[in-house]
Amino acid sequence: MWKFTRMLLVALITLSLWGCADSKPKEELKVERSGMLQATAIVEAVDMATRMVTLKNPDGSSFEFYASKKVVNLPQVMVGDEVVVVYAEALAVRMAKPGEVRDETMKGVARALPGDKPGSLEVIETTVTAEIEDIDKTNEKVTLKFPDGKVQVVKVKDPANLEKVDVGDTIVITITKKMAISVQKTK
Repeated sequence: MWKFTRMLLVALITLSLWGCADSKPKEELKVERSGMLQATAIVEAVDMATRMVTLKNPDGSSFEFYASKKVVNLPQVMVGDEVVVVYAEALAVRMAKPGEVRDETMKGVARALPGDKPGSLEVIETTVTAEIEDIDKTNEKVTLKFPDGKVQVVKVKDPANLEKVDVGDTIVITITKKMAISVQKTK
Protein backbone atom coordinates (compact mmCIF):
# COMPACT_ATOMS: atom_id res chain seq x y z
CA MET A 1 0.00 0.00 0.00
CA TRP A 2 2.78 2.44 0.92
CA LYS A 3 4.56 1.81 -2.41
CA PHE A 4 1.36 2.51 -4.32
CA THR A 5 0.71 5.74 -2.37
CA ARG A 6 4.29 6.88 -2.92
CA MET A 7 4.09 6.15 -6.67
CA LEU A 8 0.77 7.98 -6.90
CA LEU A 9 2.24 10.99 -5.05
CA VAL A 10 5.28 11.07 -7.38
CA ALA A 11 2.99 10.85 -10.42
CA LEU A 12 0.81 13.71 -9.15
CA ILE A 13 3.83 15.94 -8.45
CA THR A 14 5.32 15.13 -11.86
CA LEU A 15 2.05 15.94 -13.63
CA SER A 16 1.63 19.22 -11.75
CA LEU A 17 5.21 20.30 -12.54
CA TRP A 18 4.76 19.26 -16.15
CA GLY A 19 1.65 21.44 -16.35
CA CYS A 20 3.64 24.38 -14.93
CA ALA A 21 6.39 23.92 -17.48
CA ASP A 22 3.88 24.21 -20.32
CA SER A 23 2.33 27.43 -19.00
CA LYS A 24 3.75 30.60 -20.46
CA PRO A 25 5.71 32.67 -17.91
CA LYS A 26 4.47 36.18 -17.21
CA GLU A 27 6.16 38.99 -19.04
CA GLU A 28 8.25 41.22 -16.76
CA LEU A 29 6.62 44.48 -15.65
CA LYS A 30 8.67 47.46 -16.81
CA VAL A 31 7.05 50.85 -17.33
CA GLU A 32 9.04 53.92 -18.33
CA ARG A 33 7.49 57.23 -19.36
CA SER A 34 8.80 60.77 -19.51
CA GLY A 35 7.87 64.18 -20.75
CA MET A 36 9.27 67.69 -20.94
CA LEU A 37 7.88 71.22 -21.25
CA GLN A 38 9.82 74.37 -22.07
CA ALA A 39 8.67 77.96 -21.82
CA THR A 40 10.42 81.24 -22.53
CA ALA A 41 9.69 84.85 -21.69
CA ILE A 42 11.47 88.18 -22.13
CA VAL A 43 12.26 90.47 -19.18
CA GLU A 44 10.28 93.72 -19.55
CA ALA A 45 11.09 95.30 -16.18
CA VAL A 46 13.00 94.67 -12.96
CA ASP A 47 12.16 96.69 -9.84
CA MET A 48 15.05 96.11 -7.44
CA ALA A 49 13.30 97.93 -4.55
CA THR A 50 10.24 95.63 -4.58
CA ARG A 51 12.01 92.67 -6.29
CA MET A 52 9.12 92.47 -8.79
CA VAL A 53 10.03 91.21 -12.27
CA THR A 54 7.77 91.68 -15.29
CA LEU A 55 8.01 89.06 -18.04
CA LYS A 56 6.48 89.03 -21.52
CA ASN A 57 5.27 85.71 -22.97
CA PRO A 58 5.72 84.83 -26.66
CA ASP A 59 1.99 85.54 -27.19
CA GLY A 60 2.53 89.16 -26.05
CA SER A 61 0.87 88.86 -22.64
CA SER A 62 2.80 90.00 -19.57
CA PHE A 63 2.91 88.85 -15.97
CA GLU A 64 4.75 89.81 -12.80
CA PHE A 65 6.37 87.69 -10.13
CA TYR A 66 8.26 88.31 -6.91
CA ALA A 67 11.94 87.28 -6.96
CA SER A 68 12.69 86.14 -3.41
CA LYS A 69 15.94 86.86 -1.56
CA LYS A 70 17.11 83.43 -2.76
CA VAL A 71 17.58 85.00 -6.21
CA VAL A 72 20.92 86.50 -5.15
CA ASN A 73 21.88 87.41 -8.73
CA LEU A 74 18.81 89.55 -9.44
CA PRO A 75 20.98 92.67 -10.13
CA GLN A 76 22.40 90.85 -13.19
CA VAL A 77 18.94 90.58 -14.82
CA MET A 78 18.44 93.22 -17.51
CA VAL A 79 15.48 94.29 -19.64
CA GLY A 80 15.55 92.18 -22.81
CA ASP A 81 17.07 89.08 -21.16
CA GLU A 82 15.36 85.78 -21.91
CA VAL A 83 14.08 83.58 -19.08
CA VAL A 84 13.94 79.87 -19.96
CA VAL A 85 12.07 77.36 -17.81
CA VAL A 86 12.38 73.64 -18.53
CA TYR A 87 10.29 71.11 -16.61
CA ALA A 88 10.80 67.37 -17.04
CA GLU A 89 9.11 64.44 -15.35
CA ALA A 90 9.84 60.72 -15.57
CA LEU A 91 8.02 57.68 -14.21
CA ALA A 92 9.43 54.16 -13.82
CA VAL A 93 7.57 51.12 -12.47
CA ARG A 94 9.01 47.65 -11.88
CA MET A 95 8.37 44.58 -9.77
CA ALA A 96 9.84 44.77 -6.27
CA LYS A 97 12.46 42.30 -5.12
CA PRO A 98 11.32 39.96 -2.32
CA GLY A 99 11.15 41.93 0.93
CA GLU A 100 11.91 45.26 -0.76
CA VAL A 101 10.12 48.17 0.92
CA ARG A 102 10.94 51.74 -0.06
CA ASP A 103 9.50 55.12 0.83
CA GLU A 104 12.13 57.77 0.20
CA THR A 105 12.55 61.16 -1.40
CA MET A 106 15.83 62.71 -2.49
CA LYS A 107 16.16 66.40 -3.33
CA GLY A 108 18.94 68.36 -4.93
CA VAL A 109 19.26 72.04 -5.78
CA ALA A 110 21.98 73.90 -7.68
CA ARG A 111 22.14 77.65 -8.15
CA ALA A 112 24.17 80.00 -10.34
CA LEU A 113 27.42 81.33 -8.93
CA PRO A 114 27.36 84.85 -7.45
CA GLY A 115 27.75 87.45 -10.19
CA ASP A 116 26.35 85.21 -12.94
CA LYS A 117 22.91 85.51 -14.50
CA PRO A 118 20.34 83.85 -12.19
CA GLY A 119 19.70 80.17 -12.72
CA SER A 120 18.76 77.08 -10.76
CA LEU A 121 18.20 73.38 -11.16
CA GLU A 122 16.00 71.44 -8.78
CA VAL A 123 15.64 67.65 -8.85
CA ILE A 124 13.20 65.65 -6.71
CA GLU A 125 13.16 61.86 -6.93
CA THR A 126 10.61 59.84 -4.99
CA THR A 127 10.75 56.04 -4.81
CA VAL A 128 8.03 54.05 -3.07
CA THR A 129 6.80 50.47 -3.01
CA ALA A 130 3.12 49.65 -3.27
CA GLU A 131 1.21 46.41 -2.86
CA ILE A 132 -1.45 45.64 -5.45
CA GLU A 133 -4.70 45.16 -3.54
CA ASP A 134 -7.13 44.95 -6.47
CA ILE A 135 -7.07 44.79 -10.27
CA ASP A 136 -10.07 46.04 -12.26
CA LYS A 137 -9.35 44.99 -15.84
CA THR A 138 -12.73 46.21 -17.11
CA ASN A 139 -12.09 49.80 -16.03
CA GLU A 140 -8.28 49.51 -16.42
CA LYS A 141 -7.60 50.46 -12.80
CA VAL A 142 -5.45 49.07 -10.04
CA THR A 143 -5.73 49.68 -6.28
CA LEU A 144 -2.38 50.28 -4.57
CA LYS A 145 -1.52 50.24 -0.87
CA PHE A 146 1.56 52.22 0.14
CA PRO A 147 3.91 51.66 3.12
CA ASP A 148 2.20 54.46 5.10
CA GLY A 149 -1.12 52.60 4.80
CA LYS A 150 -2.69 54.95 2.26
CA VAL A 151 -4.67 53.35 -0.55
CA GLN A 152 -5.00 54.85 -4.03
CA VAL A 153 -6.85 53.75 -7.16
CA VAL A 154 -4.82 54.42 -10.32
CA LYS A 155 -5.94 54.38 -13.97
CA VAL A 156 -3.48 52.29 -15.98
CA LYS A 157 -2.23 53.89 -19.19
CA ASP A 158 -1.35 50.57 -20.89
CA PRO A 159 -3.91 47.85 -20.02
CA ALA A 160 -1.46 45.14 -21.19
CA ASN A 161 0.50 45.81 -17.98
CA LEU A 162 -2.42 44.41 -15.95
CA GLU A 163 -1.55 40.96 -17.34
CA LYS A 164 1.94 41.25 -15.82
CA VAL A 165 0.83 41.61 -12.20
CA ASP A 166 -1.36 39.83 -9.66
CA VAL A 167 -3.15 40.91 -6.50
CA GLY A 168 -0.56 40.70 -3.71
CA ASP A 169 2.40 41.66 -5.92
CA THR A 170 4.58 44.56 -4.79
CA ILE A 171 5.79 47.13 -7.30
CA VAL A 172 8.39 49.91 -7.07
CA ILE A 173 7.38 53.34 -8.41
CA THR A 174 10.00 56.04 -9.05
CA ILE A 175 8.98 59.57 -10.02
CA THR A 176 11.67 62.06 -10.98
CA LYS A 177 10.86 65.77 -11.40
CA LYS A 178 13.38 68.31 -12.69
CA MET A 179 12.99 72.04 -13.14
CA ALA A 180 15.66 74.32 -14.57
CA ILE A 181 15.37 78.09 -14.75
CA SER A 182 17.95 80.23 -16.50
CA VAL A 183 18.29 83.85 -17.52
CA GLN A 184 20.18 84.44 -20.77
CA LYS A 185 21.14 87.48 -22.77
CA THR A 186 19.10 87.65 -25.95
CA LYS A 187 21.09 87.21 -29.13
